[in-house]
Amino acid sequence: MKPNTSFSFLKNNYLAPTGASFTHLYGPILGVQASQLYTFLLSLYDQGKEKRLIAVILNHLDLGFAHFLESLDRLIAMNLLEVYETEEGLQFRFVPPLEADQFFANVAYQKLLEKKIGEAAVRDLLPENPEGEKRKVNFASVFGIDGVLTPQRKTSSFSLEHFKQLMARDGLRFENEQEDLLVLYAITEEKNWTWYETYLLAKETAANLIISTKRMRQKLTQQPPEKGKDEFTPQEKAIIREAKNKTSRQFLAGIKKARKAVVTQSERQVVSDLAQLGLLDEVINVILLLTFNKVASANLNEKYALKVGNDFAYEGIKTAEEAVLKIRQRQDSHTQKAKEKAAKSGSATGKTNVPKWSQPNYTNQTSQEEQADLEQQKRALLEKLNQGGE
Repeated sequence: MKPNTSFSFLKNNYLAPTGASFTHLYGPILGVQASQLYTFLLSLYDQGKEKRLIAVILNHLDLGFAHFLESLDRLIAMNLLEVYETEEGLQFRFVPPLEADQFFANVAYQKLLEKKIGEAAVRDLLPENPEGEKRKVNFASVFGIDGVLTPQRKTSSFSLEHFKQLMARDGLRFENEQEDLLVLYAITEEKNWTWYETYLLAKETAANLIISTKRMRQKLTQQPPEKGKDEFTPQEKAIIREAKNKTSRQFLAGIKKARKAVVTQSERQVVSDLAQLGLLDEVINVILLLTFNKVASANLNEKYALKVGNDFAYEGIKTAEEAVLKIRQRQDSHTQKAKEKAAKSGSATGKTNVPKWSQPNYTNQTSQEEQADLEQQKRALLEKLNQGGE
C-alpha cells in the first residue's frame, strides 16, 4: 500500500453519518485522527462508482502516510472498517458501530474506554437496564415460517461475569483488573478459546493466587524440547521431572525440609519476585535448586537467586529443560575460564610455590666460591646468636 494506491467503496454499503454513540464510545478509543478518517470516508461514499487515490485522504486530513496506516489499523481492529486488497487497488467496506448495550457487552471495549475517560465517566454512559417482564414474540409464529431460528446479536465470547465467579470460587484475584482483562480478552481472541479455556490457563499460571498475564504469555509460547537435540543425564532428567511436577512453593518447602529447616518469609518473597518476572514455576524450581547447591547452607542465597532469575527472564527461559541447559552452559563456561586463567597465570610468571630442591631433576649448580661465602655468612650468624644468648 502506497499513497498512490487507489481505493473504492463496495456497493450498497451506505451508513448514516456518525452520531453521539460513535463520538462518546468509539471516539476516545480511536483517537482524533482515526475518528476523522472514519467520518471522512463515510462522507466520500458513492456506491463504489469512483476510484480515488489514498493521497486524496492524506491531503484533505493533513495526515502523514504512517499516521494514516496507524489510523486505518485502529478502525479495522475496532471492527468499523474492512479493507480488501485487489490487483486494482483497495476496497473499503463499512461496519456499523455497535449499539451501547452491545458495545459494553465487549469486555475489551469497556476496559479500553475506562482507560481513556475513567470508570466514573463510563458508568454515566452505561445504558439503563429495563424493568418489568420482557414481552416475547416467536419469529416463526408471526411470519408463518417453520424451522427458522430467531437471529441473535453477536456478543463477546469472553464472559467476565462467569470468569469472576470462578475466580471467587478458587480465591483468585487480579493484580490490575483493567490491564489484565485486556490481555485475557486478547488471548481468548487470538486462541479462539472460550472464556473457560482462558480461565483454566489463568488458574494454572497464577502466582500466590494472583492472575499473572506475563506467565500466561510465557506458557503459551513454550516450545516442546526437540528430541535428540540435547541429551540429559539421569540426574538432570530427575531434576526436570521434579521441577515440572511441583509448584515453586512446594518445591522450596521440599528442599528446606530435606535440610531440616523451615521456609522463611524472605524466601517466600523471593519466589514471588521471580514469578513477578514472568518466570514459570518449573523454571523457578531449577533456579532454587541451583542456588541451594551453590553453597552448603539451609538458607536460600536470595541475591544470587534473583540475579539468575533476572538473567533467565532476559534470555526468555520458559521451560525446565531450557533452564537446565543454560545452567550447564554457565558451569562449562566458568570451568573453561578458570582453566584458561590458571594456564595463563602459570605461563606468564613462570613461578611456582614448589621449591626447586624438591624437584627430582634438581642439580646443585652453586660454585665453590659461592659455597665458601655461604659458609662464612652462616658462621657469622651463629656467632651473633651465641653472643646474644650470653
